[in-house]
Amino acid sequence: MSYKKLLLKSLVVLGLLVASGNAFAQNAGSDKGNSFFLNLRGDIGGTTCVEKSSVPYSFTGFTSGVQGGFTDEWKRCHIQLDLGWMPTLTVEPMGTVNRFNTKLEFMYSCLNPSIERWHFWSGASVGGFVDLKVLSDLQNAQTSLTFFGDVSLEEQLQVDFAYDKSDASHPWLTAALQISLPLYAYGSHPGFAYVQPPLNDDDIMTLLAGKNEPVSKWFPGYSYDIGLIVNLRNGNRFAFGHRVDFFSTGKQGTYRYDNACRTGYIKFMFKI
Repeated sequence: MSYKKLLLKSLVVLGLLVASGNAFAQNAGSDKGNSFFLNLRGDIGGTTCVEKSSVPYSFTGFTSGVQGGFTDEWKRCHIQLDLGWMPTLTVEPMGTVNRFNTKLEFMYSCLNPSIERWHFWSGASVGGFVDLKVLSDLQNAQTSLTFFGDVSLEEQLQVDFAYDKSDASHPWLTAALQISLPLYAYGSHPGFAYVQPPLNDDDIMTLLAGKNEPVSKWFPGYSYDIGLIVNLRNGNRFAFGHRVDFFSTGKQGTYRYDNACRTGYIKFMFKI
């Protein structure tokens, strides 16, 4: 799908979302009871990667991505599940990098519900990613598989904006900054400089990860997300912003793996 068509479809969805709302109104987080949302997000940006095991230098690529999941809010608690796919096109070496990720987070509002504009959320998440590289320029080392799981701290700061400044309980716009700090990551990473020719009795996982080395790391990186959330009258929301993700196994060691990604995104949240 061309990016012009993707942009056009995003604008159509945004138009339907806004039209169904008619006007801005209160944040679903201030509603009584439970609020459940289906989420859909699109990303576009760039990635820089260092992989010493199969690529003896760093490379950059053009990144796009889609992500879906749900958000469940009740009282002062918040649970969110995200599933995503982010393909990257690289130039040198030529090829593609496909990153599949998942994340389940739980957060709690540390401030008492009130008509104040400021909100602070704190919590934790568990997640992971699979990184499948197919780089034709590397010939017999063209395919490699990396995967990690991690446990992270999650902190989020929000500020609401309302037309009536004396009553911020019905905001039409929310600015948010979320910071994620992975505490520990464990996974498997290629530990070879080349790949042996496949044998007839090898299964797909043996071919992709049979020579991988186990890797663990304390504090392997960080992520932050800064954006704006528009709250619609019917409870739906849409958001747009900027996100940075950085993951590294450390500069020491033969099989170093770094991945840094910067993307802009637009996100739709449909209240069920």
